[in-house]
Amino acid sequence: MKRLHARSKLIQWTVALVLLIVFIALLSIALLATASVLGLQADNPVQLAVALAIQFVVLLPLWMMAAIFFFAPLLRLVGALRYYSPYLIVTRSSGGRVDLHGATLFDYLLLFHWSERGRPAVRKILAWYVEGLLSLVREIEKGGLPDNTVLSATSYIFSESIARRYGFHVETASRFSVGGFLTYPTQLITYSFAKGIWAFPPILRARRATISGAALAAQSARLQRLLSRLNQAQQ
Repeated sequence: MKRLHARSKLIQWTVALVLLIVFIALLSIALLATASVLGLQADNPVQLAVALAIQFVVLLPLWMMAAIFFFAPLLRLVGALRYYSPYLIVTRSSGGRVDLHGATLFDYLLLFHWSERGRPAVRKILAWYVEGLLSLVREIEKGGLPDNTVLSATSYIFSESIARRYGFHVETASRFSVGGFLTYPTQLITYSFAKGIWAFPPILRARRATISGAALAAQSARLQRLLSRLNQAQQ
């Protein structure tokens, strides 16, 4: 068993490092191409830095998508991304707050078949998200997370009324849309996959839902019943 685990880890690290090398290669090629188009000298550090700055300003959303895709396995291995279910990812932010995120584009390639786009994907996503919340509840109950930990999720997908029903406090503000615009190519692909057709994600409808660890733990029984209904709907 230990040998299999070590081999699995070796494979994961190999994949992560290969993706990192590919990303650096793509970045270098794009940088040289940008310098060439602008008539800048690639052997001049200052002009190369200018080309890099211009490239990131103009193509920032695309590079954000590429970075998340290529770095996701490495970030998972080093613990920056912690998975509480196949879909729900947790990161830590300043002040001890816990941020909840959906799967990365790299995860989508592993989790779904093309034939599952649309309603089948939505059912899986909802079940995995609730499964992740229940995993967080178990960690809170075991003392792994303090009861006063603030858990936060920012998205344009969830229903405000349903979020409130399960104890979340919901806020609406234009600043919550910034992350969606910075990752727009990724949002476009994943949202369209969930819809089953090409569709523009309603980034401007982004809301933030927050809940304390204690309040989430109090919803354990209701979340378990919801997960059972979602699993039955997939059968």
